[in-house]
Amino acid sequence: MLSDKIDLPSSRHRRAKDHSTEELARRLIDLSGGPDNMVEVIHCTTRIRLKLKNYDQIDEAGLRQIKEVQNINKLPGQLQIIVGPELVYKLHRKINLWLQQHEQTALKPSILESKESELQAEPSMPSPDQDQRSGIMQRIIQVATIFSDILIPILPLFIAAGILLGLVTILQSSDWVTEGAVWFRLLQLLTSSAFQIISVLFGYHAVRRFGGTPAIGAVLGIAMSQPDLAILIGSYDTTVQNIDTMVTPQFSYQGAMMPIILAALIMAWIEKGIRRILPASASTLLAPAISLIIGGTLAILLISPVAIWLGEWIGQELEYLFIYGGTFFGFILGGIYSTIVLTGLHQGIQALEVALIADPRVGVNFLLPIWSMANMAQGGAGLAVYLTTRNNELRKVALSGSITAFLGITEPIALGVNLKLGRPFLSAAIGGAVGGAYVGFHHVIASSFGLTGIPMLVYIIPFGEMNFIHYMIGFLLSAGIAFMTTLLLGAEKPAFRYHISNIVRKFTGGRYEN
Repeated sequence: MLSDKIDLPSSRHRRAKDHSTEELARRLIDLSGGPDNMVEVIHCTTRIRLKLKNYDQIDEAGLRQIKEVQNINKLPGQLQIIVGPELVYKLHRKINLWLQQHEQTALKPSILESKESELQAEPSMPSPDQDQRSGIMQRIIQVATIFSDILIPILPLFIAAGILLGLVTILQSSDWVTEGAVWFRLLQLLTSSAFQIISVLFGYHAVRRFGGTPAIGAVLGIAMSQPDLAILIGSYDTTVQNIDTMVTPQFSYQGAMMPIILAALIMAWIEKGIRRILPASASTLLAPAISLIIGGTLAILLISPVAIWLGEWIGQELEYLFIYGGTFFGFILGGIYSTIVLTGLHQGIQALEVALIADPRVGVNFLLPIWSMANMAQGGAGLAVYLTTRNNELRKVALSGSITAFLGITEPIALGVNLKLGRPFLSAAIGGAVGGAYVGFHHVIASSFGLTGIPMLVYIIPFGEMNFIHYMIGFLLSAGIAFMTTLLLGAEKPAFRYHISNIVRKFTGGRYEN
């Protein structure tokens, strides 16, 4: 059996010692260069993301030997350790607690606030051997990583806001709410508050990422969320006009992500320049104020109009592709999305989704349904592995991973089973392409981002019955085709598995390894 020969999670179970969460946290730190090598630890839904001082100190072989580690991924300025949704939150907390106990001040919130410019003044870069391979793909990865660093801390809020918005819309269109009901008005208040704070958090995390004072970034976010700002700079009308859909509360100018990020970059650059010029005692008092005055003025009068134009152009081009080439658009994106996930750059791509939602001329997310089809296809291929393999441990991994894929988290099944076997991963790409083409052809849309699969229905239902029906048909198509293709191709054949893995390795520039 192939599953007995390749490096599946089940085989690692037999040769690696089981660790408690605390022991696992310590081991991950040691294998990543030790506490002194740590700069920052963040996480998404499945990955621990480490910023390190020296990436040459990483013990990749040792990390891969840990049974809880599904895979690792090295990007410019970031090491991603994939541990799955069940473990990532607890492990992230244990890592930070352990580092704080050992006086690793780079990770203490108080020090992050006061010395953020020192930590970020020397941006996290890949090791020298990676620098030599820099090119167009490398630059794209670096930009996507920046967006990812800014978006990941805010992602839970986006998900919560999207769910609340979906609930409010569904309740408004039903007969379940009595006019003036206090509980419903409270729900509306929470929903609007969640959207209003997004710009503030964007400013905070963007300035922090670029090495400035995060609190000044929050002020920038507040300034750029003032209702009068659009009038001041002559921005477009704030009326929301969606693509054949109902109106939903959108960001208008206030939520435009691109102006905030570009303004944060300029503000952080000014602040760091001032700190280099002025004495330390004076820069502590004057640098934030001067950077806020100069950077904020430039942001509002110069950067904002340019960034708005850029955001509009991106949104219009994507909208054009979606309306006139939805089938082909969905086919391509649905087919390659799972491979993008392998690099960890899918978090950065969410910047495009935010831009679409924030643009009053679009106001909806038509990318997320396509991503969702790719995820559902991974679940369908995993179910075929579950039904065909005779390896009991592989069956357990395949079943649990398929279920979590249908709930929107695909790394366990995609990395732990499908890619390692080869044929299921290819089958999932085929299923994702077909499902993506279907939802693209029927212009299926969503109200937010961050959820896929079954939980995503709360984003789908508000746009009508046919939107829901076509989403479910696409769901069944992608999962069903991936399931049947896996059965036809067979899951456990070694030569094909290595061929697919080599293709993926070339696409990701060698950053992904089995």
